[in-house]
Amino acid sequence: MKFLNKNVMSKTIEVQIDKSQALIKGYKKNLEELNKRGVTSASLDSMEGDLKSLKEANDECDAIRKQLTEKVKKMNSILLRVKEDYQEKKKIVKGYYPQEEWQKFGVPDKR
Repeated sequence: MKFLNKNVMSKTIEVQIDKSQALIKGYKKNLEELNKRGVTSASLDSMEGDLKSLKEANDECDAIRKQLTEKVKKMNSILLRVKEDYQEKKKIVKGYYPQEEWQKFGVPDKR
């Protein structure tokens, strides 16, 4: 059971899945001997199910991270436009009105 997407998955999760898969494979080859130690086929199947769930949860997080990255880029672009607009509008008041009147136009600057 191999289901890694190494381009996206975090290294920590990737390493844990790889190590767990190797362990499960080794345990399955030696299951008869390990049954004496309390290891069952069902417990290994459960572990494989957890690995699948971990992969799915990681994929969901990766999708959310991608969406967040796109939204942050969009937000930063809008913020840049808003800041530029603000500076341009503020210059109008500062260029045509005395400092004492700036406050009435919503320009909080003191100089």
